[in-house]
Amino acid sequence: TIAGITIPDSKMARDLTQMIRDREPDLLFHHSTRVYLFGALTGRRKGLKYEPELLYVGAMFHDIGLTDAYRASPLRFEVDGANAARDFLRSYGVPETAVETVWDAISLHTTPGIPEHKKAEVALVTAGVEMDVLGFAYEQFTPEQRQAVVAAHPRGAAFKKNIIDA
Repeated sequence: TIAGITIPDSKMARDLTQMIRDREPDLLFHHSTRVYLFGALTGRRKGLKYEPELLYVGAMFHDIGLTDAYRASPLRFEVDGANAARDFLRSYGVPETAVETVWDAISLHTTPGIPEHKKAEVALVTAGVEMDVLGFAYEQFTPEQRQAVVAAHPRGAAFKKNIIDA
């Protein structure tokens, strides 16, 4: 539990965590985990009903399209990530409606003005990204929440430059 948020611990979530650790550099892994935590904290603050495991999958896959495995892809990195998450979820027998929600969450996370009108998981992945990268809604998180998240998943000295470079 970090800042009062529990990271999902199902077999699927554990397998996902290991897969992301194996495929992403620390920069993206820690960013993706912060996205989950800030998204979940936003959901709690706003009283939104969401499936934590779906939010976790969306957060963890949202930047996998930036990794070397997708460098030659003709698709936008968001679509590569959404497709990877779709394949992962289908391999675990997740219902198609849930798969579509995660696909939307990842594919739309860089499209302002749309995610907040979609399902909670879609809105919360974007909210987590916006907080971690841009500082949106910074003051709506307590100092203790912000410190706990960053202590558990550090940003590093030059996060903003490094995430843009990624």
